[in-house]
Amino acid sequence: MKAGIGLDDWKLPIFRRRLAEAGYQYRDAGPFTGDTTFLTVETNDFLALKKVIEECEAECRNTKKGSK
Repeated sequence: MKAGIGLDDWKLPIFRRRLAEAGYQYRDAGPFTGDTTFLTVETNDFLALKKVIEECEAECRNTKKGSK
């Protein structure tokens, strides 16, 4: 199954890194509006993906917007 993740562009490096580290293959599905992008992820285990997304969001909360 495919999951879609919409997020602010400044969060992309964090999501890309953490998804790759967790073994997920993702695809940039293009912009949504101005400074937001969709990623699509193939998974058969949405709960495991949810955990990775929650970890990404926690890291984003602890990262200053726009810093790398």
